[in-house]
Amino acid sequence: MLASSGAYPVSGLPAMPGVPVEHTFLKVPRAPLWFGVRPSLSLLSVHSLLLLLFLAGCGGGAPVVADPPRIKAALEAESDGAKRYERGDYAVAAHRFEEAARLFGSIDDRAGVGRNRLHWARADLALGRSEAVLRTLAALGHDKENTQPLEMLLLKAQAQLDLARLDAASQDLASATDLCGNTCALLPSLHLLQSRAALAALRADDALSHAEAALGLLNGRDEPLETANAWRLIAAARLARGDASTALAAAQSALNIDRRLALPGKIASDWLLIGDIHKKVGAGDTAIAAYQRALGIAIAARLDEAEKTARQALTSSGE
Repeated sequence: MLASSGAYPVSGLPAMPGVPVEHTFLKVPRAPLWFGVRPSLSLLSVHSLLLLLFLAGCGGGAPVVADPPRIKAALEAESDGAKRYERGDYAVAAHRFEEAARLFGSIDDRAGVGRNRLHWARADLALGRSEAVLRTLAALGHDKENTQPLEMLLLKAQAQLDLARLDAASQDLASATDLCGNTCALLPSLHLLQSRAALAALRADDALSHAEAALGLLNGRDEPLETANAWRLIAAARLARGDASTALAAAQSALNIDRRLALPGKIASDWLLIGDIHKKVGAGDTAIAAYQRALGIAIAARLDEAEKTARQALTSSGE
């Protein structure tokens, strides 16, 4: 059964009408591993950050003035954190972003502190440290110079969903909707979180609508991670509606993207979802094969939660 989270935590789901309990999240604070967002819905623009840091060190042909040592140390910590995050080394990334926030604070750079606290929260979210995320965001929310209130609300909503606090998440998403409007750059991420919230509230039709809206907005954008998240949520919503055949096609689309991105946790999550879909239609042998694929990936990548979930799925399938 899929009753735990992995490297990409998301919201907890109660049992869905018409869906066997092994396909839903029960009695634990996060959803089936295969929802796999993270900061599945991670909002960290690693490439933009690295480019910004690179350009900050370039003089465009002009004489290069060396940064003071403490500024250099802060920028290096932030840059290293971004690289670690991109590689999926979230624990070290969180430590480096915390260090960068401290260094920027020591030189009264409020923008640097706020930016790295958000990065730190994203890394903690990927590690399943939802309570820590809320504490970090609460401190950031008291800063009147915070210039990223929308990102903060989305991260907060994701942490609340991870903890199955649906009312609190809904409030944050409502505030984010007011800030975002219909044209903001983070609208796809907002729709994905609204899809997760709808699934948690047993509103599969609404979940599907939001996930499809996100996919439409992502069309033409170079955001493969979020596109895979959209396909995964579409698959989950279709499964919840009992439409296993189209759910399988959506889950396969997510898997194809995650393979290109070479993300073990996501790939394992996709195979778990595919296994659940096959199990739903009575294709037990095919489901077992999918769970075994997930298990092999989890062992190879040392993903403890994914391994545990895959073993539970195999046990529930008679293996």
